[in-house]
Amino acid sequence: MGREAQVKESPGRIRRFWEGFRYGLPVTLGYVPVSFAFAVTATAGGLPWYVVLMISITNFTSAGQAAGGNLMLTGAPLPEIGVTVFVINIRYMLMSMSLSQKMTGMALWKKLLLANGVTDEIFFLAMQKKGNLSGWLFAGLAAGPYGGWVLGTLLGALLGAALPPSLSSALGIALYAMFIAIVVPPSKKSKPIAFATLIAVGLSCLFRYMPGLRLVPSGWALILSAVAASALLALRFPVHQAQEEGEAA
Repeated sequence: MGREAQVKESPGRIRRFWEGFRYGLPVTLGYVPVSFAFAVTATAGGLPWYVVLMISITNFTSAGQAAGGNLMLTGAPLPEIGVTVFVINIRYMLMSMSLSQKMTGMALWKKLLLANGVTDEIFFLAMQKKGNLSGWLFAGLAAGPYGGWVLGTLLGALLGAALPPSLSSALGIALYAMFIAIVVPPSKKSKPIAFATLIAVGLSCLFRYMPGLRLVPSGWALILSAVAASALLALRFPVHQAQEEGEAA
């Protein structure tokens, strides 16, 4: 009897996995060109193709990879790279905590394993599912984009050297376009997010052009700008006010 239950449960798990895979297919297709552009830019800057591929395999985050890769190319020290990537990726901790509320009854080690697949787009799709979230469905949802991200990186790392320099340089714009696509929509819906973005941009410009501040390494300038903007907006717009602003917009 127990064996029959296991046989019935297995197709159910596979069905939920492929349901999640199909649900995340648009993200999968979108990740391939972005990771391809990242790999082309990184290899053109001098990073070996296998290092670039390993970055994507172990660090499934576009913004963190782009910032970390740029710092590596400029010869930044490891503490600066580590803190920069940590600050950029810390939002995934909050996303994972939110998703864990939809995975009731799941073992902690399974939640920790699935948390490695959390990205902005995957989090958004997962939160659209009403009620509890199946671990197998989320696994399928994350597996497709992760595979697309790694595949795009591999293709970009291997084929980037064969592309004309002008095209390789142009692909670097894709990373900035991706950042704009992530930041602009929520900024239009929420005043606190818009203010935080403007403050961070303004501080970054000060670090870039002001005498004295220009001596601060780019990685630390990014950290200070992001943390300062977040702190100011947290004081100005507490959580409940920020939520009301977003709902009213």
